[in-house]
This record gives sequence, C-alpha cells and structure tokens, in this order.
Amino acid sequence: MRTKKFITVVLLALTLGACSLVKTIYSNAPEAVHWWLDGYFDFTQSQNARLKPALHKLHNWHRQTQLPLYIKGLQLIQGDIRHEKIDAETVCSTLSTMQDHLQTIQLEAIPIIVEIAPSLTDKQLAYFEKKLHKRALKWQSEWLQDTEEEQLEARLEKMIDYSEKLYGRLQTQQKSMLKQKLSNAHFKPEISYKEILRRNDDALHTINILAKQRLSEAQQQQQVLLAFQRLRNSPNPAFQAYAEQAKQRSCEIFADLHASTDEKQKQHAIAWLENLITQFKALSYSASAS
Repeated sequence: MRTKKFITVVLLALTLGACSLVKTIYSNAPEAVHWWLDGYFDFTQSQNARLKPALHKLHNWHRQTQLPLYIKGLQLIQGDIRHEKIDAETVCSTLSTMQDHLQTIQLEAIPIIVEIAPSLTDKQLAYFEKKLHKRALKWQSEWLQDTEEEQLEARLEKMIDYSEKLYGRLQTQQKSMLKQKLSNAHFKPEISYKEILRRNDDALHTINILAKQRLSEAQQQQQVLLAFQRLRNSPNPAFQAYAEQAKQRSCEIFADLHASTDEKQKQHAIAWLENLITQFKALSYSASAS
C-alpha cells in the first residue's frame, strides 16, 4: 500500500550522482518496487502475475508524464541555488510540490492496490502486520535514541550527509551552525513515532477491509483514497500541527545553510543538479522514442 516507495526509488537515485547508477535504478524501478512490496506480503505466483505487469505500466506512465515535471522542478531549484539567499517559503514550496508529485503517483497506483488486495490471505495479512511492526522498531532505533543529545547527533549526521551531497564538503562552522539550529528546533521524535504506529494501524485496517469485505470497485477505490488522504493529512490534529511546524523549521534551516555557502559550494550544487537534469532528460527521451 505504501506506493510512496516508488518515488523513494527515484529519490534514492537522486542521492547517488553517478549517471549509470541513476539510469540503472530508475530503469529497474518496477522490479525494485515489486521486491519491496513482496517483502511485506510474500505474494503468490498468481498475485505476481498480475502485479508485475501493473508495475511496469505504472513505471511507463511515470516516465512519460512525471519525469518531464521533475526536470522542470530541478531547473527551478537550480535557478534558486544561483541566488545568494533562498527564503524559507521557497524551500517549503518546493517540498509541497514534491508531496503533490507523490500524491499523483498514489492516485495512479490505486487500481493496482484494488486489484491485488482482495486476493490477500489471512497468512499474508498477518505477515504484513509483522513487517509493519518490525519497520516501526527499526525507525525507533534510528531516530528515538535514549537521550536528546543522541537524537540530536543522529539527526545532525543525516543532515550533514544530505547537505554534502548537494553542496560538497561543509565547513566546520557550517556544521556547527546546523547543530545549533537543530538543537533549537525542538524536534520531538516521540510524536512522529506515535504517528507511525497510527499509520501502521490505518494501513492494516484498510488492507483488511479490502481483503475481507465485499465492496464494489468504487467503494474499494474510495477506501484507498481516504487512506492516502489520512497519510498526507493526519486525523491527529496534534501531530499535524507538529508536522507543519517541523516542516517550517526544516525549511528555515536549509535557507540558513544556503545563505552560508560560498561560491564553490553553490557551483557544486548547480553542477550536481545539472547532472541529474541531463540524466532525467535522457530517460524521458528514451521513453518518447520507444
């Protein structure tokens, strides 16, 4: 059900930077998504026979309709990077656009979910529940450390890693600035963890409805659509308010980091984005030619 993994495969490609790796990962995205989903449901041969062609169809749609949008988006980001400063509102607007792209993929994937979910067995549903629990524990171990200092260091390490992929090596004072900004951001991973547990329960509940209740196709699609809507806008108002605040703080931190970069770092980011644009253009053109 978590078809956002499809776009995660694309975003993973963005973090690699090597042309051949990006092309290989994107070209094999249907197989990667199938492997990921199979890890949650352990599909039967009959289910695989329906799922694999559907994922290839989704991939072809994505290449033809979404890659051109990604190219335009990357070009806009590249233009922003050229500026001495980027305001937090621009950063948040970019993040919202990425969320919109994800939502578009989710909507396109609904027929796949509706086709496969009713065939899931009790054994597969139990397997899914076990995997969701295991994933929650993994998130907890990565983000919910025993002390606030450990949580800060874990978040800082990941932020530096992501930032250096874009800007190249950060200076010592920039790393210190990030640590200070993060320490003042008042992130609360325990709130996020509770939301993860809610989402897991929601996903399990929705899949069980599709698998066990005799619903029309329109009713099934509505169940999945509502689940995706709850994924983007949590029914827990406390978490939704926290998520919006955390997003705003993250946008402000990135804007501050960009303002601290020198010309060499900006050029690194521009070149890095240009490489991605070139790769996505090649992938998009290959779809047009086929």
